[in-house]
Amino acid sequence: MRKYDAIVIGAGLGGLSCAARLSALGYRTAVFESHNLPGGYATEFRRKGYLFDVALHGVGGLENGSFGQMLQACGADKGIVPLRKKHPYSIRWEGQIVDIPSDANEYVLLLKKMFPVEQEAIDKLFTGIHRFAEGFSAFSSPLPAWRKATAMLKAGTFIRWTQMTTWEAVKQYGLSEKFTEFFTALWPYYGLPPKRLSALYFFIPWLGYHLEGTYYIQGGGQALSNALVDVIKSAGGEVHLRSEVSEILYTGNEATGIRLKKGEVCEASWIVSGISPLLTYGRLLPSHPAANREMEKLTELEIGTSLTQLYLGLTCEPHELGIMQEDLLLNNEPDSEQDYAAAMRGEYAKCNWGITNYNAMDPTLNEPGKGCIAVTFLDRLENWPADRAEYKAKKTAVTRLILDELEKHYPGLTDKVAVAELGTPRTMQRYTANPAGAVYGFAQTVPQSGIKRLKRTSPLQRLSLVGAWTQPGGGFQGAISSGIMEADRIAAKLGQAEREHQITHEAYQTPRT
Repeated sequence: MRKYDAIVIGAGLGGLSCAARLSALGYRTAVFESHNLPGGYATEFRRKGYLFDVALHGVGGLENGSFGQMLQACGADKGIVPLRKKHPYSIRWEGQIVDIPSDANEYVLLLKKMFPVEQEAIDKLFTGIHRFAEGFSAFSSPLPAWRKATAMLKAGTFIRWTQMTTWEAVKQYGLSEKFTEFFTALWPYYGLPPKRLSALYFFIPWLGYHLEGTYYIQGGGQALSNALVDVIKSAGGEVHLRSEVSEILYTGNEATGIRLKKGEVCEASWIVSGISPLLTYGRLLPSHPAANREMEKLTELEIGTSLTQLYLGLTCEPHELGIMQEDLLLNNEPDSEQDYAAAMRGEYAKCNWGITNYNAMDPTLNEPGKGCIAVTFLDRLENWPADRAEYKAKKTAVTRLILDELEKHYPGLTDKVAVAELGTPRTMQRYTANPAGAVYGFAQTVPQSGIKRLKRTSPLQRLSLVGAWTQPGGGFQGAISSGIMEADRIAAKLGQAEREHQITHEAYQTPRT
Protein backbone atom coordinates (compact mmCIF):
# COMPACT_ATOMS: atom_id res chain seq x y z
CA MET A 1 0.00 0.00 0.00
CA ARG A 2 1.37 3.39 -1.00
CA LYS A 3 1.36 6.17 1.59
CA TYR A 4 1.78 9.91 1.09
CA ASP A 5 1.54 13.15 3.02
CA ALA A 6 -1.19 14.31 0.64
CA ILE A 7 -3.20 12.79 -2.18
CA VAL A 8 -4.82 15.06 -4.79
CA ILE A 9 -7.74 13.81 -6.85
CA GLY A 10 -7.80 15.42 -10.31
CA ALA A 11 -5.00 17.16 -12.21
CA GLY A 12 -6.82 20.37 -13.03
CA LEU A 13 -5.09 23.63 -12.19
CA GLY A 14 -6.54 23.69 -8.67
CA GLY A 15 -5.27 20.21 -7.88
CA LEU A 16 -1.88 20.64 -9.58
CA SER A 17 -1.18 23.98 -7.88
CA CYS A 18 -2.13 22.55 -4.49
CA ALA A 19 0.16 19.57 -5.01
CA ALA A 20 2.98 21.77 -6.34
CA ARG A 21 2.76 24.15 -3.38
CA LEU A 22 2.73 21.27 -0.90
CA SER A 23 5.72 19.77 -2.73
CA ALA A 24 7.56 23.09 -2.53
CA LEU A 25 6.87 23.10 1.22
CA GLY A 26 8.44 19.66 1.61
CA TYR A 27 5.44 17.34 1.60
CA ARG A 28 5.30 14.17 -0.49
CA THR A 29 2.25 14.34 -2.72
CA ALA A 30 0.57 12.18 -5.35
CA VAL A 31 -1.93 13.31 -7.95
CA PHE A 32 -4.37 10.87 -9.58
CA GLU A 33 -6.03 11.89 -12.85
CA SER A 34 -8.41 9.89 -15.06
CA HIS A 35 -7.48 11.74 -18.28
CA ASN A 36 -4.30 11.03 -20.27
CA LEU A 37 -3.10 14.65 -19.89
CA PRO A 38 -2.67 16.82 -16.80
CA GLY A 39 -4.27 20.27 -16.67
CA GLY A 40 -8.05 19.99 -16.98
CA TYR A 41 -8.92 22.89 -19.28
CA ALA A 42 -5.25 23.90 -19.41
CA THR A 43 -4.34 21.25 -21.96
CA GLU A 44 -3.68 20.82 -25.67
CA PHE A 45 -4.51 18.40 -28.46
CA ARG A 46 -3.17 17.60 -31.93
CA ARG A 47 -5.04 17.05 -35.17
CA LYS A 48 -3.38 16.38 -38.54
CA GLY A 49 -0.13 18.07 -37.56
CA TYR A 50 -1.75 21.09 -35.84
CA LEU A 51 -1.34 21.84 -32.14
CA PHE A 52 -4.36 23.46 -30.44
CA ASP A 53 -4.47 25.14 -27.06
CA VAL A 54 -7.74 24.08 -25.43
CA ALA A 55 -8.64 27.19 -23.48
CA LEU A 56 -5.98 29.77 -22.59
CA HIS A 57 -6.61 33.26 -24.02
CA GLY A 58 -4.66 35.37 -21.58
CA VAL A 59 -3.91 36.03 -17.93
CA GLY A 60 -3.01 39.20 -16.05
CA GLY A 61 0.09 39.85 -13.97
CA LEU A 62 2.13 36.88 -15.11
CA GLU A 63 5.59 38.40 -14.63
CA ASN A 64 5.66 40.80 -11.68
CA GLY A 65 1.98 40.75 -10.74
CA SER A 66 -0.26 38.68 -8.51
CA PHE A 67 -0.49 35.68 -10.85
CA GLY A 68 3.27 35.54 -11.22
CA GLN A 69 3.66 35.62 -7.44
CA MET A 70 1.36 32.61 -7.13
CA LEU A 71 3.45 30.64 -9.61
CA GLN A 72 6.58 31.62 -7.68
CA ALA A 73 4.98 30.31 -4.48
CA CYS A 74 4.75 26.83 -5.95
CA GLY A 75 7.96 27.02 -7.97
CA ALA A 76 6.34 26.86 -11.41
CA ASP A 77 7.45 30.31 -12.58
CA LYS A 78 10.81 28.98 -13.78
CA GLY A 79 9.10 26.45 -16.04
CA ILE A 80 7.17 28.91 -18.22
CA VAL A 81 7.94 31.70 -20.67
CA PRO A 82 5.51 34.68 -20.39
CA LEU A 83 4.55 36.38 -23.65
CA ARG A 84 3.20 39.92 -23.29
CA LYS A 85 0.06 40.53 -25.34
CA LYS A 86 -0.38 43.78 -27.25
CA HIS A 87 -3.96 44.13 -26.06
CA PRO A 88 -6.11 42.33 -23.48
CA TYR A 89 -8.72 42.04 -26.22
CA SER A 90 -10.18 43.82 -29.22
CA ILE A 91 -13.84 44.34 -30.08
CA ARG A 92 -15.72 44.91 -33.30
CA TRP A 93 -18.05 47.68 -32.18
CA GLU A 94 -20.50 49.33 -34.57
CA GLY A 95 -18.57 48.07 -37.57
CA GLN A 96 -15.15 49.22 -36.34
CA ILE A 97 -12.44 47.21 -34.61
CA VAL A 98 -11.32 48.79 -31.33
CA ASP A 99 -8.14 47.59 -29.63
CA ILE A 100 -8.44 47.84 -25.84
CA PRO A 101 -5.22 49.24 -24.30
CA SER A 102 -3.49 47.35 -21.52
CA ASP A 103 -2.54 50.57 -19.75
CA ALA A 104 -5.40 51.92 -17.64
CA ASN A 105 -4.59 55.58 -18.39
CA GLU A 106 -4.61 54.92 -22.13
CA TYR A 107 -7.90 53.11 -21.71
CA VAL A 108 -9.40 56.18 -20.02
CA LEU A 109 -8.35 58.35 -22.96
CA LEU A 110 -9.89 55.88 -25.42
CA LEU A 111 -13.18 55.78 -23.51
CA LYS A 112 -13.36 59.56 -23.27
CA LYS A 113 -12.78 59.83 -27.01
CA MET A 114 -15.54 57.32 -27.73
CA PHE A 115 -17.98 58.71 -25.14
CA PRO A 116 -17.12 62.44 -24.92
CA VAL A 117 -20.28 63.49 -23.06
CA GLU A 118 -19.51 61.02 -20.25
CA GLN A 119 -15.97 62.12 -19.41
CA GLU A 120 -16.71 63.19 -15.83
CA ALA A 121 -18.54 59.96 -15.08
CA ILE A 122 -15.66 57.97 -16.60
CA ASP A 123 -13.23 59.68 -14.21
CA LYS A 124 -15.50 58.73 -11.30
CA LEU A 125 -15.64 55.13 -12.47
CA PHE A 126 -11.86 54.85 -12.63
CA THR A 127 -11.48 56.51 -9.24
CA GLY A 128 -13.82 53.81 -7.95
CA ILE A 129 -11.79 51.09 -9.67
CA HIS A 130 -8.57 52.31 -8.05
CA ARG A 131 -10.27 52.34 -4.65
CA PHE A 132 -11.53 48.82 -5.34
CA ALA A 133 -7.92 47.84 -6.13
CA GLU A 134 -6.67 49.34 -2.86
CA GLY A 135 -9.35 47.49 -0.93
CA PHE A 136 -8.63 44.21 -2.67
CA SER A 137 -4.93 44.57 -1.90
CA ALA A 138 -5.70 45.31 1.76
CA PHE A 139 -8.14 42.41 1.94
CA SER A 140 -5.81 39.86 0.35
CA SER A 141 -2.40 40.91 1.71
CA PRO A 142 -0.84 38.71 4.43
CA LEU A 143 -0.48 41.45 7.06
CA PRO A 144 -0.27 41.28 10.87
CA ALA A 145 -3.69 41.57 12.51
CA TRP A 146 -3.22 45.17 13.68
CA ARG A 147 -2.08 46.34 10.24
CA LYS A 148 -4.83 44.33 8.60
CA ALA A 149 -7.44 46.17 10.66
CA THR A 150 -5.97 49.55 9.61
CA ALA A 151 -5.77 48.52 5.97
CA MET A 152 -9.37 47.33 6.00
CA LEU A 153 -10.48 50.89 6.68
CA LYS A 154 -9.56 51.57 3.05
CA ALA A 155 -11.54 48.60 1.77
CA GLY A 156 -14.99 50.19 1.80
CA THR A 157 -15.37 50.35 -1.98
CA PHE A 158 -14.12 46.80 -2.38
CA ILE A 159 -16.54 45.48 0.24
CA ARG A 160 -19.50 47.34 -1.32
CA TRP A 161 -18.67 46.05 -4.79
CA THR A 162 -18.63 42.45 -3.55
CA GLN A 163 -22.37 42.87 -3.04
CA MET A 164 -22.97 44.27 -6.55
CA THR A 165 -23.34 42.92 -10.03
CA THR A 166 -20.90 44.19 -12.63
CA TRP A 167 -23.69 46.27 -14.16
CA GLU A 168 -24.53 47.90 -10.83
CA ALA A 169 -20.88 48.70 -10.09
CA VAL A 170 -20.47 50.57 -13.41
CA LYS A 171 -23.91 52.16 -13.59
CA GLN A 172 -23.68 53.68 -10.09
CA TYR A 173 -21.58 56.48 -11.61
CA GLY A 174 -24.35 57.56 -13.96
CA LEU A 175 -22.82 56.06 -17.10
CA SER A 176 -25.04 55.25 -20.07
CA GLU A 177 -26.18 51.75 -21.00
CA LYS A 178 -24.22 51.98 -24.25
CA PHE A 179 -21.02 52.79 -22.36
CA THR A 180 -21.67 50.02 -19.84
CA GLU A 181 -22.20 47.45 -22.59
CA PHE A 182 -18.93 48.46 -24.24
CA PHE A 183 -16.93 48.59 -21.02
CA THR A 184 -18.16 45.17 -19.85
CA ALA A 185 -17.93 43.47 -23.26
CA LEU A 186 -15.48 40.89 -21.91
CA TRP A 187 -18.19 39.37 -19.68
CA PRO A 188 -18.43 36.08 -21.67
CA TYR A 189 -14.97 35.25 -20.31
CA TYR A 190 -16.65 34.86 -16.90
CA GLY A 191 -19.83 33.09 -17.96
CA LEU A 192 -22.66 35.53 -17.18
CA PRO A 193 -23.95 38.84 -18.56
CA PRO A 194 -23.05 41.94 -16.48
CA LYS A 195 -26.51 42.23 -14.93
CA ARG A 196 -25.95 38.83 -13.28
CA LEU A 197 -22.14 38.58 -13.05
CA SER A 198 -20.57 39.40 -9.69
CA ALA A 199 -18.53 42.62 -9.88
CA LEU A 200 -15.82 40.78 -7.95
CA TYR A 201 -15.23 38.34 -10.80
CA PHE A 202 -15.17 41.02 -13.47
CA PHE A 203 -12.92 43.56 -11.78
CA ILE A 204 -10.25 41.36 -10.20
CA PRO A 205 -9.14 40.05 -13.63
CA TRP A 206 -9.60 43.62 -14.97
CA LEU A 207 -6.99 44.83 -12.46
CA GLY A 208 -4.57 42.19 -13.69
CA TYR A 209 -5.09 43.06 -17.36
CA HIS A 210 -4.84 46.85 -16.99
CA LEU A 211 -2.56 47.36 -13.98
CA GLU A 212 -0.22 44.35 -14.30
CA GLY A 213 -0.28 43.55 -18.02
CA THR A 214 -1.91 40.77 -20.06
CA TYR A 215 0.07 37.67 -21.03
CA TYR A 216 -0.05 34.43 -22.90
CA ILE A 217 2.26 31.50 -22.06
CA GLN A 218 4.61 30.11 -24.66
CA GLY A 219 3.38 26.63 -25.47
CA GLY A 220 -0.13 27.43 -24.21
CA GLY A 221 -2.01 26.25 -21.17
CA GLN A 222 -0.37 22.82 -21.35
CA ALA A 223 3.03 24.44 -20.71
CA LEU A 224 1.66 25.83 -17.43
CA SER A 225 0.25 22.45 -16.41
CA ASN A 226 3.52 20.72 -17.31
CA ALA A 227 5.47 23.23 -15.22
CA LEU A 228 3.34 22.38 -12.18
CA VAL A 229 3.81 18.65 -12.82
CA ASP A 230 7.58 19.16 -13.03
CA VAL A 231 7.60 20.86 -9.62
CA ILE A 232 5.73 17.93 -8.08
CA LYS A 233 7.97 15.29 -9.63
CA SER A 234 11.23 17.13 -8.92
CA ALA A 235 10.30 17.14 -5.21
CA GLY A 236 9.76 13.39 -5.22
CA GLY A 237 6.01 13.50 -5.76
CA GLU A 238 3.99 11.57 -8.30
CA VAL A 239 1.43 12.38 -11.01
CA HIS A 240 -0.54 9.36 -12.19
CA LEU A 241 -2.52 9.71 -15.43
CA ARG A 242 -5.26 7.31 -16.58
CA SER A 243 -5.77 6.62 -12.87
CA GLU A 244 -9.38 7.18 -11.92
CA VAL A 245 -10.31 7.41 -8.24
CA SER A 246 -13.47 5.47 -7.41
CA GLU A 247 -13.77 6.12 -3.69
CA ILE A 248 -12.51 8.30 -0.85
CA LEU A 249 -11.79 6.13 2.17
CA TYR A 250 -12.52 7.31 5.69
CA THR A 251 -12.65 6.24 9.29
CA GLY A 252 -15.49 7.85 11.19
CA ASN A 253 -15.42 11.48 10.10
CA GLU A 254 -11.81 11.55 8.89
CA ALA A 255 -10.58 10.96 5.34
CA THR A 256 -7.74 8.43 5.27
CA GLY A 257 -7.09 7.51 1.65
CA ILE A 258 -8.47 6.62 -1.77
CA ARG A 259 -9.36 3.56 -3.77
CA LEU A 260 -8.54 3.56 -7.47
CA LYS A 261 -10.92 2.16 -10.06
CA LYS A 262 -8.42 -0.65 -10.64
CA GLY A 263 -8.70 -1.58 -6.95
CA GLU A 264 -5.48 -0.26 -5.44
CA VAL A 265 -5.71 1.55 -2.12
CA CYS A 266 -3.48 4.51 -1.20
CA GLU A 267 -3.31 6.26 2.16
CA ALA A 268 -2.42 9.85 3.05
CA SER A 269 -2.45 12.28 5.93
CA TRP A 270 -4.64 14.60 3.82
CA ILE A 271 -6.92 14.17 0.82
CA VAL A 272 -7.57 17.02 -1.64
CA SER A 273 -10.32 16.81 -4.24
CA GLY A 274 -9.74 18.96 -7.30
CA ILE A 275 -12.82 17.67 -9.11
CA SER A 276 -16.36 18.99 -8.85
CA PRO A 277 -17.71 18.84 -5.28
CA LEU A 278 -20.88 17.33 -6.76
CA LEU A 279 -18.78 14.37 -7.90
CA THR A 280 -16.69 14.36 -4.74
CA TYR A 281 -19.68 13.90 -2.47
CA GLY A 282 -22.04 12.16 -4.89
CA ARG A 283 -19.67 9.65 -6.48
CA LEU A 284 -16.65 9.26 -4.18
CA LEU A 285 -18.45 9.47 -0.81
CA PRO A 286 -21.93 8.09 -1.59
CA SER A 287 -22.54 6.47 1.79
CA HIS A 288 -21.13 9.05 4.20
CA PRO A 289 -23.95 10.85 6.10
CA ALA A 290 -22.12 14.19 6.27
CA ALA A 291 -21.36 14.03 2.54
CA ASN A 292 -25.00 13.29 1.79
CA ARG A 293 -26.09 16.33 3.79
CA GLU A 294 -23.55 18.47 1.96
CA MET A 295 -24.76 17.10 -1.37
CA GLU A 296 -28.30 18.26 -0.59
CA LYS A 297 -27.02 21.81 -0.11
CA LEU A 298 -24.96 21.76 -3.31
CA THR A 299 -27.90 20.72 -5.49
CA GLU A 300 -29.50 24.07 -4.63
CA LEU A 301 -26.59 26.03 -6.14
CA GLU A 302 -26.59 27.25 -9.74
CA ILE A 303 -24.06 25.57 -12.03
CA GLY A 304 -22.23 27.86 -14.45
CA THR A 305 -22.37 27.82 -18.21
CA SER A 306 -20.37 25.78 -20.66
CA LEU A 307 -18.78 26.68 -24.00
CA THR A 308 -18.71 25.64 -27.60
CA GLN A 309 -15.41 26.14 -29.42
CA LEU A 310 -14.50 25.58 -33.04
CA TYR A 311 -10.77 24.94 -33.43
CA LEU A 312 -9.55 25.70 -36.95
CA GLY A 313 -6.26 24.64 -38.50
CA LEU A 314 -5.47 26.81 -41.53
CA THR A 315 -3.13 26.26 -44.46
CA CYS A 316 -2.01 29.88 -44.12
CA GLU A 317 -1.30 32.22 -41.24
CA PRO A 318 -4.34 34.14 -39.92
CA HIS A 319 -2.98 37.57 -40.86
CA GLU A 320 -3.08 36.53 -44.55
CA LEU A 321 -6.87 36.43 -44.20
CA GLY A 322 -7.06 39.73 -42.33
CA ILE A 323 -7.23 38.18 -38.84
CA MET A 324 -4.78 40.49 -37.09
CA GLN A 325 -5.95 40.74 -33.47
CA GLU A 326 -4.93 38.32 -30.71
CA ASP A 327 -8.42 38.12 -29.18
CA LEU A 328 -11.35 39.67 -31.03
CA LEU A 329 -14.95 39.91 -29.84
CA LEU A 330 -17.38 39.94 -32.74
CA ASN A 331 -20.07 42.15 -31.25
CA ASN A 332 -23.10 41.38 -33.40
CA GLU A 333 -25.62 41.85 -30.56
CA PRO A 334 -24.88 44.95 -28.40
CA ASP A 335 -27.42 43.99 -25.72
CA SER A 336 -25.69 41.55 -23.36
CA GLU A 337 -28.97 40.14 -22.07
CA GLN A 338 -30.17 39.36 -25.60
CA ASP A 339 -26.75 37.92 -26.45
CA TYR A 340 -26.78 35.58 -23.45
CA ALA A 341 -30.39 34.53 -24.04
CA ALA A 342 -29.63 33.65 -27.68
CA ALA A 343 -26.65 31.52 -26.63
CA MET A 344 -28.69 29.67 -24.02
CA ARG A 345 -31.40 28.97 -26.63
CA GLY A 346 -28.79 27.64 -29.02
CA GLU A 347 -29.37 30.43 -31.56
CA TYR A 348 -25.67 30.77 -32.23
CA ALA A 349 -25.91 33.04 -35.27
CA LYS A 350 -27.59 35.66 -33.05
CA CYS A 351 -24.99 35.72 -30.26
CA ASN A 352 -21.52 37.23 -30.04
CA TRP A 353 -18.41 35.17 -30.65
CA GLY A 354 -14.77 35.44 -29.67
CA ILE A 355 -11.94 34.71 -32.10
CA THR A 356 -8.56 33.77 -30.61
CA ASN A 357 -5.59 34.05 -32.93
CA TYR A 358 -2.93 31.78 -31.46
CA ASN A 359 -0.38 32.64 -34.15
CA ALA A 360 -0.40 36.27 -33.02
CA MET A 361 0.13 35.32 -29.37
CA ASP A 362 2.66 32.51 -29.82
CA PRO A 363 4.21 32.09 -33.29
CA THR A 364 6.11 29.02 -32.04
CA LEU A 365 2.96 27.02 -31.23
CA ASN A 366 2.85 25.74 -34.83
CA GLU A 367 5.33 25.75 -37.67
CA PRO A 368 5.43 28.75 -40.07
CA GLY A 369 2.70 28.73 -42.71
CA LYS A 370 0.17 27.03 -40.46
CA GLY A 371 -2.57 28.99 -38.73
CA CYS A 372 -4.56 28.14 -35.61
CA ILE A 373 -7.61 30.06 -34.45
CA ALA A 374 -10.50 29.23 -32.13
CA VAL A 375 -14.06 30.56 -32.23
CA THR A 376 -15.77 30.55 -28.83
CA PHE A 377 -19.25 31.29 -27.47
CA LEU A 378 -21.21 30.45 -24.35
CA ASP A 379 -23.44 27.41 -24.51
CA ARG A 380 -25.21 24.85 -22.34
CA LEU A 381 -25.43 21.08 -22.34
CA GLU A 382 -29.17 21.03 -22.98
CA ASN A 383 -28.62 22.46 -26.46
CA TRP A 384 -26.83 19.28 -27.55
CA PRO A 385 -28.69 15.98 -28.07
CA ALA A 386 -27.55 12.86 -26.25
CA ASP A 387 -28.37 10.63 -29.23
CA ARG A 388 -25.11 9.99 -31.09
CA ALA A 389 -26.48 10.38 -34.61
CA GLU A 390 -28.36 13.57 -33.77
CA TYR A 391 -25.33 14.94 -31.94
CA LYS A 392 -23.02 14.27 -34.88
CA ALA A 393 -25.47 15.89 -37.30
CA LYS A 394 -25.75 18.98 -35.13
CA LYS A 395 -21.97 19.26 -34.84
CA THR A 396 -21.72 19.25 -38.62
CA ALA A 397 -24.46 21.87 -38.95
CA VAL A 398 -22.97 24.20 -36.31
CA THR A 399 -19.49 23.89 -37.81
CA ARG A 400 -20.94 24.87 -41.18
CA LEU A 401 -22.82 27.80 -39.66
CA ILE A 402 -19.67 29.16 -38.00
CA LEU A 403 -17.60 28.79 -41.16
CA ASP A 404 -20.26 30.53 -43.25
CA GLU A 405 -20.34 33.47 -40.82
CA LEU A 406 -16.56 33.71 -40.70
CA GLU A 407 -16.43 33.70 -44.48
CA LYS A 408 -18.48 36.92 -44.50
CA HIS A 409 -15.82 38.66 -42.40
CA TYR A 410 -12.77 36.94 -43.87
CA PRO A 411 -13.36 35.96 -47.51
CA GLY A 412 -11.40 32.91 -48.57
CA LEU A 413 -11.11 31.46 -45.05
CA THR A 414 -13.19 28.35 -45.78
CA ASP A 415 -10.82 27.27 -48.55
CA LYS A 416 -7.89 27.47 -46.13
CA VAL A 417 -9.38 25.16 -43.49
CA ALA A 418 -7.42 21.94 -43.05
CA VAL A 419 -8.85 21.02 -39.64
CA ALA A 420 -12.22 21.90 -38.10
CA GLU A 421 -12.70 20.39 -34.65
CA LEU A 422 -15.82 21.37 -32.71
CA GLY A 423 -15.83 21.06 -28.93
CA THR A 424 -19.29 21.27 -27.35
CA PRO A 425 -20.56 21.24 -23.75
CA ARG A 426 -20.72 17.46 -24.06
CA THR A 427 -17.04 17.48 -25.01
CA MET A 428 -16.27 19.58 -21.93
CA GLN A 429 -18.24 17.18 -19.76
CA ARG A 430 -16.58 14.10 -21.25
CA TYR A 431 -12.99 15.29 -20.70
CA THR A 432 -13.39 17.00 -17.31
CA ALA A 433 -16.40 15.15 -15.81
CA ASN A 434 -17.74 18.58 -14.80
CA PRO A 435 -21.54 18.47 -14.42
CA ALA A 436 -23.21 20.19 -17.39
CA GLY A 437 -19.77 20.69 -18.93
CA ALA A 438 -19.33 23.75 -16.70
CA VAL A 439 -16.11 25.68 -17.25
CA TYR A 440 -16.42 28.19 -14.38
CA GLY A 441 -17.71 25.84 -11.66
CA PHE A 442 -20.75 27.24 -9.90
CA ALA A 443 -22.21 30.31 -11.64
CA GLN A 444 -20.33 33.43 -10.59
CA THR A 445 -23.35 35.34 -9.33
CA VAL A 446 -23.31 37.70 -6.35
CA PRO A 447 -24.88 35.09 -3.98
CA GLN A 448 -22.19 32.58 -5.07
CA SER A 449 -19.13 34.85 -5.01
CA GLY A 450 -16.44 35.93 -2.60
CA ILE A 451 -16.86 34.65 0.95
CA LYS A 452 -20.29 33.27 -0.05
CA ARG A 453 -18.71 30.84 -2.52
CA LEU A 454 -18.27 27.23 -1.53
CA LYS A 455 -15.54 26.89 1.09
CA ARG A 456 -12.51 24.70 0.49
CA THR A 457 -13.07 22.86 3.75
CA SER A 458 -15.41 19.88 3.89
CA PRO A 459 -17.56 18.17 6.54
CA LEU A 460 -14.91 15.45 6.73
CA GLN A 461 -11.69 16.13 8.58
CA ARG A 462 -8.54 16.03 6.43
CA LEU A 463 -10.52 16.41 3.20
CA SER A 464 -10.25 19.64 1.19
CA LEU A 465 -11.80 20.93 -2.01
CA VAL A 466 -9.96 23.08 -4.56
CA GLY A 467 -10.63 24.40 -8.05
CA ALA A 468 -13.09 26.66 -9.83
CA TRP A 469 -16.09 25.45 -7.83
CA THR A 470 -14.63 26.73 -4.56
CA GLN A 471 -13.35 30.00 -3.16
CA PRO A 472 -12.18 32.26 -4.69
CA GLY A 473 -13.73 31.25 -8.06
CA GLY A 474 -13.22 30.14 -11.65
CA GLY A 475 -10.64 30.87 -14.32
CA PHE A 476 -6.93 30.02 -14.43
CA GLN A 477 -6.01 32.47 -11.68
CA GLY A 478 -8.95 31.60 -9.46
CA ALA A 479 -8.33 27.85 -9.66
CA ILE A 480 -4.60 28.18 -8.97
CA SER A 481 -5.25 30.61 -6.13
CA SER A 482 -7.59 28.09 -4.50
CA GLY A 483 -4.94 25.38 -4.70
CA ILE A 484 -2.13 27.46 -3.25
CA MET A 485 -4.19 28.94 -0.40
CA GLU A 486 -5.49 25.53 0.59
CA ALA A 487 -1.99 24.03 0.41
CA ASP A 488 -0.77 26.65 2.88
CA ARG A 489 -3.64 25.81 5.23
CA ILE A 490 -3.00 22.07 4.92
CA ALA A 491 0.73 22.55 5.55
CA ALA A 492 -0.04 24.54 8.69
CA LYS A 493 -2.35 21.78 9.94
CA LEU A 494 0.08 18.99 9.11
CA GLY A 495 2.94 20.95 10.61
CA GLN A 496 0.99 21.46 13.81
CA ALA A 497 0.22 17.75 13.99
CA GLU A 498 3.89 16.93 13.47
CA ARG A 499 4.93 19.33 16.23
CA GLU A 500 2.35 17.89 18.63
CA HIS A 501 3.51 14.36 17.81
CA GLN A 502 7.13 15.37 18.38
CA ILE A 503 6.33 16.97 21.73
CA THR A 504 4.42 13.86 22.84
CA HIS A 505 7.24 11.59 21.67
CA GLU A 506 9.85 13.65 23.52
CA ALA A 507 7.72 13.60 26.67
CA TYR A 508 7.64 9.79 26.64
CA GLN A 509 11.41 9.67 26.05
CA THR A 510 12.25 12.00 28.98
CA PRO A 511 13.55 10.08 32.01
CA ARG A 512 11.22 10.42 34.99
CA THR A 513 12.57 11.04 38.51
